[in-house]
Amino acid sequence: MGLNLGERTYLGYVVPLRLWIGGYLLYQGIRKYLRDFPHGDWITRQIGDLEKVELYSWYKAFLTDVVIPNRELFGYLVTLGEILVGLCLVLGLLTRFSSIVGLFMLLNYYFGIGMARGGSSLAQQQTFIVALVVILLSNPGRTLGLDGLLFKKK
Repeated sequence: MGLNLGERTYLGYVVPLRLWIGGYLLYQGIRKYLRDFPHGDWITRQIGDLEKVELYSWYKAFLTDVVIPNRELFGYLVTLGEILVGLCLVLGLLTRFSSIVGLFMLLNYYFGIGMARGGSSLAQQQTFIVALVVILLSNPGRTLGLDGLLFKKK
């Protein structure tokens, strides 16, 4: 009984993970859009009072110096990012690229919301990051997704 790293698995096994993560992000992005997320005080609601929460100093500086002065722009980026990444994952369209963008978003959520709240919020961010790495490495958009039509092996 040895470890065979060259063994292949069917991409169909990863499709439910792709659909779950994509559906969740799409749902959250649509909710943000319907609540006019970019125009609210989303930083305080999501992370808390930046003066009081414990975050990495470099990330707190990024939030204070870059995000807060441009909170509306970043609110739109979060909302549209969740909608587009979620939609692409559900459709299996540009799955690897969408996973990379999703990883960037989720790492920011991890350093912000996850670190500030801890517990289940932190665990959710970690789980989604691992799931997106699996999706990125396996490219399950080729099975039951538009990537299979766009990038057919000849």
